[in-house]
Amino acid sequence: MKSLRVILFASLILGSIQAQALADPPIDGGSERVPSKLNEQINFSVACEGLSDLPHISMHVPGTVNVQARTTCPGKGVEISSRLTRTYRGIVTYATKSNAGQGQTSVNISMKCIWKKGMKKIKYQIRSTHRLSDGQVGVTYNYNDLEC
Repeated sequence: MKSLRVILFASLILGSIQAQALADPPIDGGSERVPSKLNEQINFSVACEGLSDLPHISMHVPGTVNVQARTTCPGKGVEISSRLTRTYRGIVTYATKSNAGQGQTSVNISMKCIWKKGMKKIKYQIRSTHRLSDGQVGVTYNYNDLEC
């Protein structure tokens, strides 16, 4: 298996927080937690963090790639905006979800897996922007090459 790369960009930026957009509920009907090889994580402060999990094949909806991202910071407003991207033969397809809450929030993003027998693995990547009400912003990134 190809090695996984993780790029973490974290910065503290003062600025306005965008209006919240609520995410659709996950298509698999619940929060699917799959033990992952790698979780991309950023720690803002002692009790605050942002995570982008490894994109994976759904155990609930065959032929679907799922990924979850979370922002947690007790006592503060939190916001997350994530994009799941599929790149195959130079064509980039994506799905975007956002959510906001108090103390914690998450998004679940799903995308149909287009891989067929004989094809090379297809790259699925997630990029999430985590915002806290005190102005802190961090970005997490994770990817996986999949066949389904």
